[in-house]
Amino acid sequence: MPELPEVETIRRQITPHITGKKITEVITGRDRAIRENSSPEEFIGMIQGARIVESLRRGKVIVLTLSNGNSILFRLGMSGRVYLAPTESPLLNHTHVRILLSDHNELRFVDPRTFGSVTAVTGTDILTLPTLEHYGCEPFDKNFTPEKLREVLNTTKVPLQAALMDQSKVTGIGKIYADEVCFQAKLPPLKPAYSLTDEEIIRLHTAIHEILAAAISARGTSNRDASYRDADGNHGTYQNQLKVYQRENKPCRECGELINYKPFAGRRIHYCPNCQK
Repeated sequence: MPELPEVETIRRQITPHITGKKITEVITGRDRAIRENSSPEEFIGMIQGARIVESLRRGKVIVLTLSNGNSILFRLGMSGRVYLAPTESPLLNHTHVRILLSDHNELRFVDPRTFGSVTAVTGTDILTLPTLEHYGCEPFDKNFTPEKLREVLNTTKVPLQAALMDQSKVTGIGKIYADEVCFQAKLPPLKPAYSLTDEEIIRLHTAIHEILAAAISARGTSNRDASYRDADGNHGTYQNQLKVYQRENKPCRECGELINYKPFAGRRIHYCPNCQK
C-alpha cells in the first residue's frame, strides 16, 4: 500500500502542474528517504536545474523524466505521499524531500514510516532503468493479453495470490487488489498459478482490468488505517466497494457466506469460501 490505483491517481493529479517546470532548488531532510543515492549531494546534483519533461508510472513507482537525461523515482512504500504545495505553505510532519519549482510551488514527499523513497537515477526510459528493469507486465499495456498472462503464470508454481503480487510478473498489484482480483475472477487465492485453465485465465485477465480501473476511478483505497491520501489530501473511496479485503467475518456481498481469511506470507488472504471454491 499504496498500489497501482493510488500511485496512478497521484500521478494524474500532479502531472498538469509540474510538466515543463524547472527544478530551482532541492531540500532534503531525513537521509533515509534518499537512501538509494550515495549522498544528498548526489541526489540534488542529479536533478537541480533540470526541467520536468514527463510524468510516468511503472508499477507502483512514479517516474519524472528530466531534461538533463536523469529521472526521479518516487516509491511510496507503506505511508508515503507526494503532493504539490506553495513554497511558503507550512510543512506537514515527516516531510523528507522538497523539490522547489520555477512557479513557486514545490513537490513534497512525506513518509511517516519511512519505507518509501525518492531516488535520482540516470536515464529516462522506464523500461530500461536499472532499478525497474526487472518489473513485469503493466496491466493496462496493450501487450498484456490473456496469452501473455498465461505465459507469465506458467513459469511459477506459487499460489495465484503470490504470483499476482510478484512485481516481476504483473506489476502494480499488492495485497488489496490481489484479494479483490481473485474474488472477482472467482478463483481460490491459493490455487497454483500454473494450473489455471484457459477459461480461468480469461476471467483473471478481465478481473485485473476491471478491479484496477474501478479503483483508479475511485481515486484508490484508504483502508482501515486511512493512511493513504491522494495529492489533493483526500482519501480514496474504493474501500466502499471492496468485496473481501479487510472484510473478514462479514457477509459476502454476493452470496452471504462469511468472508474468511488465512495467514499468508506474514499477512492475510481474504476470500469467500463459497464464491471462490
